[in-house]
Amino acid sequence: MKNYRLVIFETNKKDGCMSLAKKFYPEDYTDKERRKEFNKVKEKVGKKYHFNGKHILQPQQKDVELEGNYPDGTYVKITENYLTKEDYWDEKIPCDILVIDTKFPNIVIGHRMADCPIIIAEDTKNQVVAVSHCGASQINREVPKWTIEALKKEAHSNPQNIHVYIGSCIKKNSYQYDCYPHWATNDKVWKDCIHEVNNVYYIDLIHAIKKQLDEENILDKNIKASPTDTYLSPDYYSHTEEKRNPNSIIGQNFVGCFYQEESN
Repeated sequence: MKNYRLVIFETNKKDGCMSLAKKFYPEDYTDKERRKEFNKVKEKVGKKYHFNGKHILQPQQKDVELEGNYPDGTYVKITENYLTKEDYWDEKIPCDILVIDTKFPNIVIGHRMADCPIIIAEDTKNQVVAVSHCGASQINREVPKWTIEALKKEAHSNPQNIHVYIGSCIKKNSYQYDCYPHWATNDKVWKDCIHEVNNVYYIDLIHAIKKQLDEENILDKNIKASPTDTYLSPDYYSHTEEKRNPNSIIGQNFVGCFYQEESN
């Protein structure tokens, strides 16, 4: 019987930009040149963590890049139908959450980020994992909650068996607004998570996520949050740094996971 373990990884500036967006490349680059540079980064990351750099899948979220709509919390479980393209990066999957199990080892699910938390929730008993991009807008839509609900629905997961990793992101002291943020429309979600001090509003994304996980009965001991503040870290791309410092190096990191067969 084969045994598998979940591998979680994060990329940063040292690995290169994990995005094809034109803004992250020289203005005179053609689409072909951008793709060539991007493929080099994916290949490098794949070799580093032992997977095929062309085998990376991510959700196409409605408030990130999708021009369309779907019900909040929509999830998709990966099947052979999503593994037909030469490069899985080209697969468009409109949803908030991707789910995968050990039937598809070495297939990465994850998301780009440059301050926003990525949530990776695994049912360690059934070995099924769900991934979602949970920036402020998605937290407002309760995507963290829906990520756990996806496991409950798809794998009949017991919350006590679910372990959650919250990826590197901008932390409370760095995430500041000069007014109450317009996207914070869900009062329940943001209660005790946005604090005003001397007309500066500090947003605590981690606490807001943990509140939703607690409502889903996820044990606190099973939640691990990366201590890295992407705004303060010199290694990570940061959208906030990009806005505040026009001379900053811009790009996107990637947080993802995959099941890897364990050697005997």
